[in-house]
Amino acid sequence: MNRPAVILIVEDESLIALDLSRRLPKLGYEVCGMVATGEEAVAKATELKPDLVLMDICLRGRMDGIDAGGTIRERHNIPVVYLTANSDEMTLKRAKLSRPSSYLLKPFKERELQIAIDMALLNHGLQVELQAARDNLEHRVAERTAELGRANDALRIEIDIRKRTEAQAREQADLLAEARDAIYVRDLQGVISYWNRSAERLYGVPERDAIGRRESDLLGEENEAGAGPAEQDTLRDGEWTGELRHRTRMGRELTVESRWTLVRDEAGTPKTILVVNTDITERKKNAEQAMRTQRLESVGALASGIAHDLNNVFAPILMATELMADAPDADRERIIDMVRTTTRRGAEMVKQVLMFVRGGESEMQPTAVDFLVNEVRGLMQQTMPCSIRVTSMMGKETGLVLGDATQLHQVLVNLCVNARDAMPDGGELRLTVDEIPVGEDKAREKGDVKPGRYVRLGVADSGMGMPPEMREKIFEPFFTTKEIGKGTGLGLSTVASIVRAHRGFIEVESNVGRGSRFLVYLPRCEAAEASTEPVARRLTPGNGELIIVADDDHTVRQITKLTLEAHNYRVLLANDGAEALAVYVQHREQAAMVLTDIMMPIMNGRALIHALRKINPGLPILAFSAGERTNPLLGTLEDEAVALLRKPATPGQLLNAVAEVLHATPPAPEAPEPQLALASA
Repeated sequence: MNRPAVILIVEDESLIALDLSRRLPKLGYEVCGMVATGEEAVAKATELKPDLVLMDICLRGRMDGIDAGGTIRERHNIPVVYLTANSDEMTLKRAKLSRPSSYLLKPFKERELQIAIDMALLNHGLQVELQAARDNLEHRVAERTAELGRANDALRIEIDIRKRTEAQAREQADLLAEARDAIYVRDLQGVISYWNRSAERLYGVPERDAIGRRESDLLGEENEAGAGPAEQDTLRDGEWTGELRHRTRMGRELTVESRWTLVRDEAGTPKTILVVNTDITERKKNAEQAMRTQRLESVGALASGIAHDLNNVFAPILMATELMADAPDADRERIIDMVRTTTRRGAEMVKQVLMFVRGGESEMQPTAVDFLVNEVRGLMQQTMPCSIRVTSMMGKETGLVLGDATQLHQVLVNLCVNARDAMPDGGELRLTVDEIPVGEDKAREKGDVKPGRYVRLGVADSGMGMPPEMREKIFEPFFTTKEIGKGTGLGLSTVASIVRAHRGFIEVESNVGRGSRFLVYLPRCEAAEASTEPVARRLTPGNGELIIVADDDHTVRQITKLTLEAHNYRVLLANDGAEALAVYVQHREQAAMVLTDIMMPIMNGRALIHALRKINPGLPILAFSAGERTNPLLGTLEDEAVALLRKPATPGQLLNAVAEVLHATPPAPEAPEPQLALASA
């Protein structure tokens, strides 16, 4: 690996000089010194012989930057790059006379500084080479004056060499100008033979550590999983483009847009693969944030319907609690059944809303679209105005699609919200699912689409419809026909983006006054369908085990205690994590398990779990929380090998989860029966 270029900084503004001295090493250069006057610059350049001088023009003292730069250039043939805020005509003329290698106006970007330095060094090197070639040529001509024929041949050879050198220099200059991407070359076994500077910066791996190593060792297991299919396509088609997951040397996860090109030898045999990677991690995060924002906009559009239905859930519960106090025994069981049914309905509604608004990365997996449509239909029936009738029709045999359930849920909800807005006076919203073949002609017409079997989702309304000129623009970002403040114009643009990411396409049928129909085509996935029916499980009673329950909600604590004690468990209660830790330390020998909420004051459940693991790594722990996995506290539970039971849960779900956690860990040695008053903590 070549040594870094050595640079002398000449700047009388100490802050600017200090900033340059910090930036240059990050860009791969070495700073040999910093001076503030022209006289010091000439003396330091004579002493240190740097590869390049960064020179401010306006300097204190008798000798300004132009005089100093000209002197250094004449005496030592060192390239000079001027950094100045002056761009007047007189200054430019004086600067040109000193033959600088480059001229940068302050303020400048770090990338502009790097390109100016690299180009100055490259041009200077070429000038030195050309001068050496010229001197050598003149020497040969002088020696071979008598052999004019051979001298002419030598001259032609030298000119040819110079042309190739200049062409190579131009190619290198173009590469420097465009080298924002990480570029490397690997053989067919994955061993790296070339690694550019942008790859060093992106992955944090120097060239000396990358050359000769396998690609999978440098970029992590995530890359190895995606590189196999990419290599197969590259060997078959000669090129491949797609997204890969990589990991830097420091462990940071990256998403890159990767372009692979197969390189063959003179005989046409595959030899190496050229890989160009563009870091799109931030772009992906921004796209996900925009998608999340659009989902929230759709939820806002449904908010009044959600509020109405939740009020319908709470009303019978409130009335039932009052009635049960004086109701005869014969009616009490019927009231309890009504409360149970209503509560489950409310919990299911919250689950549907959370499923729609949760964020996170795409999780492509075989998805049963008909079940997804049934969920959306239920949500629409609960939230649409009563003047809109929601119906659906499912095909008899509909296959799976490889997709992200949350994103496909968003597609359906966005289309349904648009359909609702197209029917201000009411009408019918119709959801359909069927399977249809897509031939080569239609696939070619739709662009980047492969022929085959497709699952087709339909969302139709009986509303106002659209004229042809509007249909052509509806998928453009920010195009909307709604009033200002009532829509961002991102709904259908987001739908189109999601469908493209799933390698599908959309068709629109609409006529003014006769409604619209959106047809979403998604490629069928060949995978075995998993059963969606819940498995009935027998309630597992306890055997007198002592369980510590930590939750900051008094009602949840008490009902959990009653449920566990009714099934032969003993219970101690704690209001927060700190109290739970103290209770466990006091009753460590008898405690068989800890059941904890995650989001609690003073000490949250995540901190409690960490502390308990320090005391007893094998302690059975069950998290009981209403939060989503996207919450940072819940997202790390797997690191501690902690199971999660979501609120609200039925007594059966709670008891089965407790039994699973207890039986998953070898039982602790039996302790003598404790003499405890099991009261609320």
